[in-house]
Amino acid sequence: MRFDRRSAFPGLLRGLGVVVMSASLVSAHAAGDPMRGKEKSEVCAACHGADGNSPTPAFPRIGGQHTDYLLQALLDYKAGKRKNPIMAAQVEALSKQDMADLAAWYGAQKGLYVKR
Repeated sequence: MRFDRRSAFPGLLRGLGVVVMSASLVSAHAAGDPMRGKEKSEVCAACHGADGNSPTPAFPRIGGQHTDYLLQALLDYKAGKRKNPIMAAQVEALSKQDMADLAAWYGAQKGLYVKR
């Protein structure tokens, strides 16, 4: 049996198109909405501050942190990969979209900066 590149190429392109479209739909769904994050952040503000800049050194400043880092941290707390009983309880009822929204909100805030 002989391989015919011309007949295989259109099928390959269709398959590649499906993969690319699927990936874009997944990332669009996982993208956080900062305004929804603001609405969901009331509980978080008790420790981290309304804009993510905690007034006390006992809690991390999360304002201005990279959104993908914040989302991964929340997912890790939920999965038990990060160990903190307070945070584990806070993320327990959150969906992945809730966590993406919160990460988008806090990532959009001003955070610490380094003077140069």
